[in-house]
Amino acid sequence: MKKIIAILLTVTLTTSCDSFLDQQPLDQPTTTADIFKSRVNAEKYLFNCYSYIPDYWLLSAANGFPWSAASDESDVAWSHDVNKMNNGSWNPNEVPYGKWQNIYQGIRDANYFLKNIDICKELSDEEIKQYKAEVRFIRALLYVNLIRTYGPVAVIHDELLSIDDEIIIGRNTFDYCVDYVSNELTEIAGILYPSQNNTNLGRPTSGAALALKAVILNFAASPLFNTDASIYKEWKSATTGDNLMPTTYNEQKWRTAAAAAKAVIDLNRYELYKEFDSHGNIDPYNSIYGIHYHKWNNELIFGRHMTFGATEAEARNFVYRITPKAFTNCWGGVSVSQKQVDAFAMNNGKYPVIGYSDGSPEWNGKDGRNPIIDPTAGYTETGATNFLHPWDKETMLTYNMYVNREPRFYMSIVYDNLKWVYGSNLAKNTVIDYGNGGNSYEASGTNHPLTGYTPRKFTFRETDPALGNSGFVFPLWPLIRYAEIYLDYVEALIEYDHTNPDVLKYWNELRARAGVPNIESVYPDIENNRDMLRLMLRRERQVELFFENSRYFDIRRWKIAEVTNNNCPVYGMNITVDDGAPNSIGNTDYWRRTPIYRGNRTFLLKHYLYPLHQNELDRNKIIEQSWGW
Repeated sequence: MKKIIAILLTVTLTTSCDSFLDQQPLDQPTTTADIFKSRVNAEKYLFNCYSYIPDYWLLSAANGFPWSAASDESDVAWSHDVNKMNNGSWNPNEVPYGKWQNIYQGIRDANYFLKNIDICKELSDEEIKQYKAEVRFIRALLYVNLIRTYGPVAVIHDELLSIDDEIIIGRNTFDYCVDYVSNELTEIAGILYPSQNNTNLGRPTSGAALALKAVILNFAASPLFNTDASIYKEWKSATTGDNLMPTTYNEQKWRTAAAAAKAVIDLNRYELYKEFDSHGNIDPYNSIYGIHYHKWNNELIFGRHMTFGATEAEARNFVYRITPKAFTNCWGGVSVSQKQVDAFAMNNGKYPVIGYSDGSPEWNGKDGRNPIIDPTAGYTETGATNFLHPWDKETMLTYNMYVNREPRFYMSIVYDNLKWVYGSNLAKNTVIDYGNGGNSYEASGTNHPLTGYTPRKFTFRETDPALGNSGFVFPLWPLIRYAEIYLDYVEALIEYDHTNPDVLKYWNELRARAGVPNIESVYPDIENNRDMLRLMLRRERQVELFFENSRYFDIRRWKIAEVTNNNCPVYGMNITVDDGAPNSIGNTDYWRRTPIYRGNRTFLLKHYLYPLHQNELDRNKIIEQSWGW
């Protein structure tokens, strides 16, 4: 038997190389030569490679993704496995949402395609060149997902194993993994088309390759991986004895990350999505709405339509999970945390909650019950006001916590006593009531938000939840959008050149689109204060990228999850009592910061990285378990 001593992983070697065809009818081609003989079958295999791109709208249910609910921005009411992550009860014998083997099977399928696509004589040389670049992008994306989850992983390059190979497994170093992906993306950026025509939307472009490079370099420059005080100093390679993680701080990593983000900006190919009013001023509400709902706009660098690669039922389930139970078939059990609600600014640009009484160095520390309120922000948590919702144009008695907040708040959050003004007459003018006995509370079940808030983001105005399955319109899911590149660039500059004028230039362009004043006009002391810049930029990111699977990885790469997610509950309103609508909004016990009933969350240092399942360790004795597990 051939022995390959390499940096590899355990893949499913019991399937044939023709894994895409394993599920095809028997009269389909069954040999490599047959698969790649025709354009039709070769492109089927190409599309099979695309199927490994994650469907991130599949929330924390089986086979979904826990990224939002395992961060401090949200939770779910159901008994999903994400609860094991949040209470610390997961272990190598039970790894919720572990995708190690599946991702590497995707990498193996990509390598199989790359090895054999030249067989197809019905494709032109240019088409083969492009298809190879697309599959290399998909492979790079899969590695990025592995690195962000597991840290240092196994890079198998173009290697393709057969079932007769004996595998000895080890991880490459973290820096090697990042360099490999970065170099791959640099190379294919020179091959991929700068844009796709209308029949190829959704395929990667040269800009998408450079943007993904910027994302992984920003991740690698972050404090968890770039510090003199690394928790990973004793984590060694089983094959070489080298440190698997960097153990010293390297400022150059921030410089490299900034240059990668700036290279995307300098393409002049993308722009923040903006709409304007009749006077030529930015309309922040329609602009924020249009980011996700005007499909394939120039802010979206790479994304997927929610029904592509997944059943329509799964896409509908996403909408059911975030839409209040007041509507037909909806569940409304995705809960936005009080801490996330607190993160949004007022319409004057000031942040109303500047910390919590636990004294955490991060503003969003543990104690969501006792906020520290900026007395100059114009914010109060007492009483209610007849308030005109600036997007819905409906005046309702509104708890003062939600009055005069920034536009992104109203486009992101559904709160109690909000009137739903869209859809058919069956849905229109429904007033959302999350309190006990209300239309969006399920007393004998879990189909309600534990916090009294659900996400509004990714909900079309055209979606009519009262019509059930036939009433949904699905947005595009952004894997990378231009706003993230702006945030990455500014973050990197802050870390080594915080007085660079680009810090405020690009940050304020993002804030202008969001309808809030320039950051330095609100906080004049910020310009020469790196710590303040860093803190405020992280908050900007928390708001701008809310519910886009960013927060989970951000609080880990910044190494603050041990504060934000440890020994603390998730707070919200007290849904166990009546909200007092319509006359006592803001005055009943519903309107009090209350910990949800799940109890405190637990986050240990080992939780910064995912563990390998014990099955992987049993199959191969050389593969290194993740640190601390």
